[in-house]
Amino acid sequence: MSTSNQDILNNIIKNMLPKINSEIQEAIKNNHLDPWGQIAHRVNSPGSINLGICLARVEASFNIINMVGLSSFHIDQLQITAVHQGANPNELVGTVAMTASLTSNLSAHIGGEFQARCEFLHRSTGINGSANVTAVKAQSTGSFTASIDGEKVCLDSIICSPPVINYGNVNVHVGGLGVFSEFTAPLIELNVGIFKGQVREAISSAVSPIINQTLKTVVPQCQNV
Repeated sequence: MSTSNQDILNNIIKNMLPKINSEIQEAIKNNHLDPWGQIAHRVNSPGSINLGICLARVEASFNIINMVGLSSFHIDQLQITAVHQGANPNELVGTVAMTASLTSNLSAHIGGEFQARCEFLHRSTGINGSANVTAVKAQSTGSFTASIDGEKVCLDSIICSPPVINYGNVNVHVGGLGVFSEFTAPLIELNVGIFKGQVREAISSAVSPIINQTLKTVVPQCQNV
């Protein structure tokens, strides 16, 4: 179809973006995703330590909790990339692309405990750490429907696929672990991996319905040709 229709539809989206972003950010807070209480929980055995009378198995239990920053989610660009005629001459369909970012870093608390037991001996120490994630970006594609009504072009719907989440850096800090200090580096590595895997997927799954529900509430929108 003509470029003019695509330009009109993109102009409609551009004018809606401030409202879309505001409503997405508010919905993230209302859905208890900022702060986000429980992000991940893991229990594992990273190795053993010598307690003098025996070699004791170490058990680690930790949580990633109270993540803040997701409500700074901001769609930087939502643009129609292709327009085609639909089932009838007055219908337009096509594809969209979205890029978004967080204007704040993500930060979360890491808590839990290391334990080791050997006969009558029991050693434990608390885990007190933090994670900071920088340059969080999101990308998605999707589809739209529109219609031509006389001298007006109307954007009727937009649906986006779950966004792909990417980070700049994941920085994890863990305080002193006492007799378990040799497990500091593995614990940090494990938490970085959780943020790059499970947490990224959780963010995508959480924000996707919020984005689409918000897009559903702001259309249809029309503009004169």
